[in-house]
Amino acid sequence: MTNAVNVFLNDPNAQGLGIETVTPPVGKSPFAIPGWTGAGGLFNPGSPEFEAGQLYVTLTQTYGAWAEFFGADFGWQPGLAALPIFPRAGVALNAYYDRRGLKFFFNTDAASGAPIYTSESGDIIAHECGHAVLDAQHPDYWDSLLGETGAFHEAFGDVSAILVALANPRVRAAVLAEHAGDLRQSNAVTRLAEQLARAFVNAGRANLVDAPNALRDAVNAFKYRDPDNLPTRAPATQLSSESHNFSRIFSGAFYDLLVGVYEALRGANANLAADDALAQARGIGGRLIAQGLILAPRGDAPFKAIAVAMLTADQQNFGGAYFAALKKAFVARRILKASEANALRKNAGAGHTQTSVGAGVASVPLDVRPSWELSETRVGEDLPSGIRRALAAPRQAYQLVGAQTGDDASRMLYYTAPRQVELKGADLGVARGAVVTLMDAVAVRVDRDGRLVSSHHHKVDRGQTRRVRDHVAKLIERDRVFAGKEGEAVDSGDLIERGQPYYVAVDAAGNKRIHRAFIACGECARRGVAR
Repeated sequence: MTNAVNVFLNDPNAQGLGIETVTPPVGKSPFAIPGWTGAGGLFNPGSPEFEAGQLYVTLTQTYGAWAEFFGADFGWQPGLAALPIFPRAGVALNAYYDRRGLKFFFNTDAASGAPIYTSESGDIIAHECGHAVLDAQHPDYWDSLLGETGAFHEAFGDVSAILVALANPRVRAAVLAEHAGDLRQSNAVTRLAEQLARAFVNAGRANLVDAPNALRDAVNAFKYRDPDNLPTRAPATQLSSESHNFSRIFSGAFYDLLVGVYEALRGANANLAADDALAQARGIGGRLIAQGLILAPRGDAPFKAIAVAMLTADQQNFGGAYFAALKKAFVARRILKASEANALRKNAGAGHTQTSVGAGVASVPLDVRPSWELSETRVGEDLPSGIRRALAAPRQAYQLVGAQTGDDASRMLYYTAPRQVELKGADLGVARGAVVTLMDAVAVRVDRDGRLVSSHHHKVDRGQTRRVRDHVAKLIERDRVFAGKEGEAVDSGDLIERGQPYYVAVDAAGNKRIHRAFIACGECARRGVAR
């Protein structure tokens, strides 16, 4: 093989999989990877050269997969033409994305003394890159203080790892062989970061992992519960409001969807090979979540709103072909009610849908389909009155914050109506008196002629302030929020060392604000020890 490299197709400890020699993928690869020259070479794990090849292959595959699912190339945060990669950023059992790059840490296994390099795990690489991908599509999620948004970020990272791994036929073969083709059992792609999980167990931190061979497992029985009523932390065998723990509800639902699509494809065509069906299911699932994110309003990412957007994406992209699998996955996990899913199907992707965390889902057909000149649409302009009337939108100052054009020349227009709320209470510590932004949001899809196709209005209900306050109080309880001195520069590397993913700063108007500094693969660690 020309320029061939040795890589792990999944995780170093993945069952049925080991080192493979592959030809590096060809395609757009907007990453700055130290040591990668393109020359290849068959290097051994533990060497910087191996890590460079592993990172190039997995990151390029991850970018390519999501560009395909979204239907277009995309960029990173402003000022980053290439996302910086740090293969050995420090000592810890973790990896991080901080908007300035992907940072992979290393440590030693307490039992064997063997080195653990998170930059050698395809699972961890694709997961962390997934955070960057989601941040590119929905930068509005970054500073969201709704706990469920952080959990969705983690779920999306795990979904990214699953979809990237399933692109490889060797991985699909291992998965299909593991339980004689029964995909509803835990397998090599549902078990994430196996080597890291084993290192946690050997370090006496088994409470942080789903199993000795899985940091998290997408095959699980967790069902949606109000995170406000869950403990701040719990052993991995139980549900808590901590974002990595809570994320398993959505990642589990997504994997259920993949299996449901796979089984439907094979049921419809007895001649379809298992590998072909799994490859097709992977492509369908990836497109459903990506196109759902395009349809989703800006602001927060409660599981219910994302599920609704995915059901609408199925109607608009696949004619509702995968409604049964979507409904079964989300209803079984209690993310949606059956009646809510049925209403979305009835409108065939052409209705007006309203979601809120507390009030549920309402979807009605659009009786009037007005249009307007797209060339006149500019960021900052108000939601047009005709569109407002058609959507029965509240009398709020909805302004355009973004737009994007699809490959069919349709456009998505994103409007928000933000309002500011001050958090009060002595238990909020350094976050007491912080001002947070709550955001009603409308996402409107129009066809190439500017005619209204569908809309999704996510409404901030009366309980939103309480939910945000509850999440911030839990962050304070776990010492996750840093408050530096006035005028002090905040460095994400320092906060990673401190295990504090959020920080408090004062904005130009003199308001105290809470910002995210980084997002981690697993629960935050300090000085190499998870806590």
